[in-house]
Amino acid sequence: MGARILFFITALALTACAPPPAPMATPSPSATIPLATSTPLATFTPTAPIIPTIIPTPTAFVTPPAFGQAAIIPILMYHNLKELPLTASELERTWTVAPQNFEKQIAWLAEKKFNAITLAQLVAYLKRNQPLPSKPIVISFDDGWIEQYTVAFAILKKNNLSGTFFIYTNPIDRTRYLSWAQIKEMSAARMDIQAHTLTHPHLTAIAPGEAQREIAESKRIIESKLNQPVVAFAYPFGEYNSATIEMLKRAGFESAVTLAAGYRQRADELFTLHRIRVSYDDSLDDFAKRLP
Repeated sequence: MGARILFFITALALTACAPPPAPMATPSPSATIPLATSTPLATFTPTAPIIPTIIPTPTAFVTPPAFGQAAIIPILMYHNLKELPLTASELERTWTVAPQNFEKQIAWLAEKKFNAITLAQLVAYLKRNQPLPSKPIVISFDDGWIEQYTVAFAILKKNNLSGTFFIYTNPIDRTRYLSWAQIKEMSAARMDIQAHTLTHPHLTAIAPGEAQREIAESKRIIESKLNQPVVAFAYPFGEYNSATIEMLKRAGFESAVTLAAGYRQRADELFTLHRIRVSYDDSLDDFAKRLP
């Protein structure tokens, strides 16, 4: 029994993550653009030991799927967390969740004993058969809005759950966005901070060299600020193509999330992971029905 416990603890340690305007509707991936010909920017070389982003709770773990099969792991997607007026547009209601509804949703996840994981843990599970806690889920947030600190952070901590925050770096420390001090506090509390470019551009519409810079430099900045690896990416506006995916790989990313709906994730689709969008008019029953 002692050997089994030692093995399990070792496995858990290895699986710990080493990881704009309102988004528009998801377009179909555009035609492939030429790959960037510029020399890729240098990847992260840590100057101090990497601290795990989150250590999963010791619990029964789920078995990795057979090769080519999908794993059922929901990735929730949030953006703004605030109250909206009755006159709010459909677009605003699509990409916003009321704080009280968010709190009910997170409390429900905790009550149902979901275990929040990181994208690095998901990759290790699908590619290297590393164990995950039972009922794994990723709770993700895009853009870096201030409410993700003032609302989401406290609620997640209260329910002993972690979140994955995809931030784009240029607006940090500006009005309505997170500050670096807040991001560092969240990271120290085992929230997972990942990349969403520098300026939230349409990556498939800009020059390849500029797209590569948006991807690689955002990764470098976050890593230098937090001394944590950045290995996951969220496509601005959900836009990507094969060239974009190659740029992510060259920059050292291991996975990326899209706006495509679903919760079945595959080892051969790590750069096109599915997510479940949560919106303003979703009831708690609507929310629960979207989860496995």
